[in-house]
Amino acid sequence: MLDGHGGNIKKISSLYGLDPGEVLDFSASINPLGYPDGVRKVILDRFDDIVNYPDSECSDLRSAIAAKYSCSEANIMVGNGSNELFYLIPRALKPESGIILQPTFHEFQDALSSVNAEITDVMNEDDNYPLFNLHDSQLKECREEFIIFCNPNNPTGQLISREEIVKFVEDNAERIVVIDEAFMDFVEEEERFSVLQDACTLKNLIVVRSLTKFYGFPGLRLGFLVTSTPIMDKLWEFKEPWTVNSFAQLAGNIALADDGFTLKTREFVSNEKVFLYEGISQIEGLHPFYPSVNFILIRIDNENIISSILQNLLIKDKIIIRDCSNFVGLNEKYVRVAVRSRKENQRLIDAMKEAIRIADSSEIM
Repeated sequence: MLDGHGGNIKKISSLYGLDPGEVLDFSASINPLGYPDGVRKVILDRFDDIVNYPDSECSDLRSAIAAKYSCSEANIMVGNGSNELFYLIPRALKPESGIILQPTFHEFQDALSSVNAEITDVMNEDDNYPLFNLHDSQLKECREEFIIFCNPNNPTGQLISREEIVKFVEDNAERIVVIDEAFMDFVEEEERFSVLQDACTLKNLIVVRSLTKFYGFPGLRLGFLVTSTPIMDKLWEFKEPWTVNSFAQLAGNIALADDGFTLKTREFVSNEKVFLYEGISQIEGLHPFYPSVNFILIRIDNENIISSILQNLLIKDKIIIRDCSNFVGLNEKYVRVAVRSRKENQRLIDAMKEAIRIADSSEIM
């Protein structure tokens, strides 16, 4: 599990003898602005809450989520990161088989495998265009009980419209459709793509969200799902109590109320993702896919370099990127980079230019 996952600065720094404090981590797609100012204050002010058990039902946080996203509180469940929920869903619903639209987040496969479900991977067979298609003929031919995919997709950034997804869910009424919207908060026109509100009424839809990527506190672990009442009742039967600690709940409440942070983040990411995309586009041998959120998938077209070599060359400059060769449907010609600050993004662009130069000059031999 989590094999090759981004963000493991400690492990990589130890492996290469680096000071973690000096490493620029482009492998994990976390808000480059960090967390809202109020998060630190509320945790310090309420530190003595550590002596009490947390609210096992996360009542206050569920109420805040309901208000933020216009959903019914009864249709919301909070988890210790979205990852806990991805494992809970198959454990509670017990599917014998499932479809995963690839390439995507690897934990979907591990979650289904944990209940011994038979897995079918569906992907676009064009190596130069690694985006899935909800109209794929293989989807119509398969009869698996579950379908799982990301929107926006990780690592491609692919976005599918709300209308297309709603129709797809309705056309597959005999299946459970699970959608990971972990990066949806970064999307500037969220209402055009999110089906979070639809999950309350569509009886076969589950939408899972992360609260740590956008709000910048992955160390606290916080996520939630929204689904219809019949599915929710089944999930509660298997939900472990007290998985979400008091500080995570407090942080979530404060973050959701900070509308200024949301606007600032979206404006910042909107500018920086274009800057980074345009900078990488000018490097011969690298083909970035236009970003919808705070990360960019890059195809390496230079025949002299593969993802692991590019990663190793950048580590020498104390920069970590995500090698995407272990994603189903991708290969050693793909990497992913997060969007960071202007100074840091420029440093990555310069380092990538130098890495390509070294590869072309055979200095890595």
